[in-house]
Amino acid sequence: MTTNRTYIRTSASAQTLPWNGARVSTQEVSPQSVSAVRDLVSELSAAYDRGWQPADLIHLARRSKEASDADLAATTILFDAKASRASDRAPLEWVGQLQTIGEQYAKSRRIASRITVDDDVFRSLAAGLLFHDPYFLVSQIVDVARSWMRLPQWTVLLAPPSTWPSQRTDTTYAGVGDTEVDAKVLKRIRGLLAKAEATNFAEEAEIFTAKAQELMTRYAIDSALLHSRAGVTDTSVNARRIHIENPYVKEKVHLLTEIGESNRVRTVWFSDIALATVVGTPVDLQQVDMLFTSLLVQATRAMQFADSSNRGGSRTTSFRKGFLAGFASRIGHRLRDAGTKATAEAADAASMDVADLLPILATTSEAVDAEFDRLFPTTRKTRGRSVDAEGWHAGQAAADDANLRPGAPAVNRSR
Repeated sequence: MTTNRTYIRTSASAQTLPWNGARVSTQEVSPQSVSAVRDLVSELSAAYDRGWQPADLIHLARRSKEASDADLAATTILFDAKASRASDRAPLEWVGQLQTIGEQYAKSRRIASRITVDDDVFRSLAAGLLFHDPYFLVSQIVDVARSWMRLPQWTVLLAPPSTWPSQRTDTTYAGVGDTEVDAKVLKRIRGLLAKAEATNFAEEAEIFTAKAQELMTRYAIDSALLHSRAGVTDTSVNARRIHIENPYVKEKVHLLTEIGESNRVRTVWFSDIALATVVGTPVDLQQVDMLFTSLLVQATRAMQFADSSNRGGSRTTSFRKGFLAGFASRIGHRLRDAGTKATAEAADAASMDVADLLPILATTSEAVDAEFDRLFPTTRKTRGRSVDAEGWHAGQAAADDANLRPGAPAVNRSR
């Protein structure tokens, strides 16, 4: 049985609405629609004040039973960003989230960009949501607003719009979420990882990934040394959220945690919404974020290659979960070994003993632990669980093949 879904509109003889000077509809937006959109924007602002960020809300919308909720959330978020001049006022990490949302939801970006910010702002937004592809029901707008209203108070990691200055400066958000990593270094790292993810040749991917790891690890140690020699006693520690997508969410969190622990970063996992928060220095957070993305791509490729037997149903699922768990465990060991080696090389380059460098790195870890405990005073460790043995060993072997050094041997495809 199907039911008719209709929009709430008034007659076609009603006034038209401006859309950057063009007439877009001969149907007047109803008062109910305007009220629903006003509530939607109001609940968005309230959610921001309670600690939720644009990327968080998109992540939650993608997990909704209504597939188009993500499009609705994206359109509202991007329009609100335009109205609030977020590009000129928000923390850079906030701006980066908006840019990503705009790239992922092109239709929402176009609608938001065409809405006139004027005295009839809610009426204009309602016209965009109701009369332009993708189309939304007023009932759906109400449902999304209610879902945002029900979001609880959360840890505020980035300054919300209600606290933004009229114009962002280089020092506005110092220590409140914006990174301190050299832009040129990040560009090189991202370029290497992009090449690693784009190539179909495992040997090339290994070399690109290894070089990226080498550059970022060395940069992190050099930054710590520079601050120490300059007499900087306060270690800048930030936190950022990482959204984990299905499938195999728990196994992916395991990989993230292993990468974090290898780079002085603490991880807390919110299982009910598939979201992790990582705490560390800006340099280490960048390294963990980029390594996680890249190694997840490598793990997925290796898993698909290893899972070539005639399994089916739950057997395939068990194998893949075991594979990712084994991959994560082994990668953690290898990254820690690589960190020890990189530390020794950095100490040698700085003409100092490793024993003199370790206390500097320990200071960073202590600062991270203190900030983690401040943000999350009540956490508990998750317990491991049994996994498919065949998948585990296949994942361990694949992690061994994910070489971390430039010029390392090619992956052995004869296993």
